Amino acid sequence: MLTVKVEDASSRDRQLEHVSSLLREKATDCGILVTRMDFTTFSIALTPDIPFGFTMERDLL
Repeated sequence: MLTVKVEDASSRDRQLEHVSSLLREKATDCGILVTRMDFTTFSIALTPDIPFGFTMERDLL
Protein backbone atom coordinates (compact mmCIF):
# COMPACT_ATOMS: atom_id res chain seq x y z
CA MET A 1 0.00 0.00 0.00
CA LEU A 2 1.18 3.50 -0.81
CA THR A 3 0.02 6.72 0.82
CA VAL A 4 -0.30 9.95 -1.15
CA LYS A 5 -0.53 13.39 0.48
CA VAL A 6 -1.83 15.97 -1.98
CA GLU A 7 -1.13 19.66 -1.68
CA ASP A 8 -4.07 20.97 -3.69
CA ALA A 9 -6.97 19.81 -5.82
CA SER A 10 -5.26 20.72 -9.09
CA SER A 11 -2.39 18.30 -8.50
CA ARG A 12 -4.48 15.57 -6.82
CA ASP A 13 -5.56 13.74 -9.96
CA ARG A 14 -2.07 13.89 -11.46
CA GLN A 15 -0.46 12.48 -8.31
CA LEU A 16 -3.04 9.71 -7.91
CA GLU A 17 -2.77 8.71 -11.56
CA HIS A 18 1.03 8.55 -11.30
CA VAL A 19 0.95 6.23 -8.28
CA SER A 20 -1.83 4.12 -9.82
CA SER A 21 0.21 3.65 -12.99
CA LEU A 22 3.18 2.45 -10.92
CA LEU A 23 0.98 -0.14 -9.21
CA ARG A 24 -0.61 -1.22 -12.52
CA GLU A 25 2.87 -2.29 -13.65
CA LYS A 26 3.05 -4.64 -10.62
CA ALA A 27 -0.53 -5.93 -10.77
CA THR A 28 -0.61 -9.40 -12.30
CA ASP A 29 -3.85 -10.82 -10.94
CA CYS A 30 -5.54 -8.14 -8.84
CA GLY A 31 -7.06 -4.69 -9.05
CA ILE A 32 -6.36 -1.34 -7.41
CA LEU A 33 -8.22 0.26 -4.52
CA VAL A 34 -7.91 4.03 -4.03
CA THR A 35 -9.17 5.17 -0.62
CA ARG A 36 -9.65 8.79 0.39
CA MET A 37 -8.74 8.95 4.08
CA ASP A 38 -9.31 12.71 4.42
CA PHE A 39 -9.22 15.73 2.13
CA THR A 40 -5.48 15.46 1.46
CA THR A 41 -4.57 11.83 2.19
CA PHE A 42 -5.19 8.85 -0.08
CA SER A 43 -4.07 5.24 0.09
CA ILE A 44 -3.58 3.19 -3.04
CA ALA A 45 -3.22 -0.57 -2.83
CA LEU A 46 -3.30 -3.72 -4.91
CA THR A 47 -6.05 -6.05 -3.72
CA PRO A 48 -7.35 -9.45 -4.84
CA ASP A 49 -10.85 -8.26 -3.86
CA ILE A 50 -10.97 -6.22 -7.08
CA PRO A 51 -10.70 -7.94 -10.47
CA PHE A 52 -7.52 -7.52 -12.51
CA GLY A 53 -7.67 -4.43 -14.71
CA PHE A 54 -10.14 -2.55 -12.51
CA THR A 55 -9.70 0.37 -10.13
CA MET A 56 -12.23 1.09 -7.39
CA GLU A 57 -12.52 4.17 -5.23
CA ARG A 58 -13.59 4.26 -1.59
CA ASP A 59 -14.33 7.45 0.34
CA LEU A 60 -13.98 7.35 4.13
CA LEU A 61 -15.21 10.91 4.66
